[in-house]
Parts: sequence; structure tokens; C-alpha cells
Amino acid sequence: RNLPFVGERVGARVDPAWSSAIRLIALALILCRAGLAFDLQALWRLLGVVTRLAVLPCLVEATVVLALGMVLLDFPPLWAAMLGFVVAPISPAVVVPGLLSLQERGYGTTTGIPTMVLAAAPFDDVLSIAGFGICLGFVASGGGGGGAGWLDF
Repeated sequence: RNLPFVGERVGARVDPAWSSAIRLIALALILCRAGLAFDLQALWRLLGVVTRLAVLPCLVEATVVLALGMVLLDFPPLWAAMLGFVVAPISPAVVVPGLLSLQERGYGTTTGIPTMVLAAAPFDDVLSIAGFGICLGFVASGGGGGGAGWLDF
């Protein structure tokens, strides 16, 4: 879609329903590969670290983007929070194949680092989706932060 030649020849010919289904299947396969690569003993041993690795960066990134969105873009707080939760999550499509490759080569397997990061990546995404949904619910209900009136320019 974003490339003029390729978008006209490939992107315009793919039915949006099929495109959505293919993307969903690709994400499911990536997350299945990550789940099959878990070392359960290392996961239980590092459960607190996995939780901190997923929660803290997500919330800090969302908070920084919230503050910048309010200051630089003049967004209402809830809209800036939604922007923060859109920007904060990591992409399993980028992280999982790279970590699986490193795990196959033996990097970090004794300390459980690949298992820790592979478990934290989807949890980080779920936290971001939940945060966005909560903020969207408040905005849609008109619960402060410049709801529907903010869109009336």
C-alpha cells in the first residue's frame, strides 16, 4: 500500500478480509513459535523478572509519550494516554524470530534470557491493548479529557 508500484500491483488486489486473516494467522504462528521455545523451569524461576520486564517499560514509555503528547501536541490527557499505549508495545514479529535464532545458537540459554524476553513480549502487548481500551472507553463515554467535543474543530 505504501509503495507506488508495489501497492498498485499487489496491495490493491488483495481483499481486505483476506489480508486481515493472513496477518492474524502470521501473528498466531509467531506467538506459537515463541510458546514452543519456552524453557518452563527458567520461566518459573524468572517469573518476577518477566513481569517487571513487561510492565515497567510499557508503562514508562506510555507515560513519556503521554507527557510529550500533552506538551508538544496539545492533546487532552486521555488522548495522549491512548497515543502512549499505541506507541509503547513491542512487535513480536521483530523480537521472536531474532531471539529464536539467538537461542538456537546458544546465546543466553543458561541464564534463561530468551525465555524471559519471549514471555515478556506478548504480555507487554496485552498490557498496551488493555491500556488503550481502557482509555478509549473513558474517551468514548465522555469521561473527561476532551471526549467527543475535542474532535469538533
